[in-house]
Amino acid sequence: MRPQTLSPKPAAQPIPPRSEPGPAPSQPSPPPPATPAEDASAEPEPAGFAQRYRRHILTGLGLLLALVIGWKGIDWWTTGRFDVSTDNAYVRADITLVAPKVQGYVEEVAVTDNQPVKAGDLLIRLEGADAAARMEEARAALAAAEAEAARARAQLASLKSTAAGTAASLAAENDRLSELNAGAEAANANARLAQDELARDQKLAERGFYPKAGLDTAATRADAANASADQASAAIISQKSRISVARTSLARAQEDIGAAEAAIASADAQVAAAKARVDAATLDSGRFEIRAPVDGIVTNRTVSQGQLVSPGQQTMAIVPTQSAYVIANFKETQLGRMRPGQPVELHIDAYPDMKVHGIVESLAPASGGQFSLIPMDTATGNFTKIVQRVPVRIAIAEDALATGLMRPGLSVEATVSVKPAKS
Repeated sequence: MRPQTLSPKPAAQPIPPRSEPGPAPSQPSPPPPATPAEDASAEPEPAGFAQRYRRHILTGLGLLLALVIGWKGIDWWTTGRFDVSTDNAYVRADITLVAPKVQGYVEEVAVTDNQPVKAGDLLIRLEGADAAARMEEARAALAAAEAEAARARAQLASLKSTAAGTAASLAAENDRLSELNAGAEAANANARLAQDELARDQKLAERGFYPKAGLDTAATRADAANASADQASAAIISQKSRISVARTSLARAQEDIGAAEAAIASADAQVAAAKARVDAATLDSGRFEIRAPVDGIVTNRTVSQGQLVSPGQQTMAIVPTQSAYVIANFKETQLGRMRPGQPVELHIDAYPDMKVHGIVESLAPASGGQFSLIPMDTATGNFTKIVQRVPVRIAIAEDALATGLMRPGLSVEATVSVKPAKS
């Protein structure tokens, strides 16, 4: 017999207490099972809202994009298509180089780099002791020349007075000669008449018709008449001698007047030369003070106190920022409708937030290539076609110049409105 294996007994389960009979408690009934149609309608509700939201966003963005494109299109149609621009532009100014006109040592330098100056302000003073001495010497020479000229004029006045007296005396002597000639003619007529009467009386006396006493009287009268005629002739000869002397004196006086006038001319020339030396000395003394020729800002100063400078040596430069302008090199294809007087909008690279206005002032008469060292055509006559650029000068508005920020050399983007003016 196989031995019997005993298994442990299971633990006794507790017997629940018996409940009293009564109504059973109500329990929630399980939900009915969902149909496939209800599942399909309940799940896609969040997805539909997102689609509608995205659709509204895309519609709004589309409208905004359409508005932007429309605004840009209207702007291009009204203004943009009439604008030509280039970034090949820069600010320029007519920079003045300061140089002395005389040689000398620098006594004082009155300015420094980047200092604003006005026209007439002192820049450099040179040592000018020699110039002062030359000035005094020139003034003394001028005074001596003026005194000599005054003396020559006084002498000329005296000679002219003497000549006038001599001329008056000569005129009186000529009048006296005329009177003597008239008297001589009368005396000669009386002498001829007395001689004729004497001859007649002599003939009558020879015939016995005229007494001897009457003949003597006629002879005496004829002799007296002849003596008067001879005396008148002698007076005429003496008067002519006096006239000759007066004429000689007058001629000598006129020669002296000519010499005096020549002396005056020489004295005047000496005065002019002395004045020129004074003016030159004045210029030299003024040239020892170098002053600013224009308003602007000092830069590139290369001179110091005690330095020896020569005429024409550059010592500094003055940049007139208040008269700056823009040179814009536009392509030749952009110049068809560009005219002087058209408005320009300038954007300075150094001041991106600054809006500067300008006006087209002038267009260059030739492209920049015409002034290039390298010719555009080869030795064989072949022309290398490259789009040429023409410099256009643009005047900057006064309000922008007043800021003092328009420094020569700054890069500029220039936009010219070539829109035709309404007639």
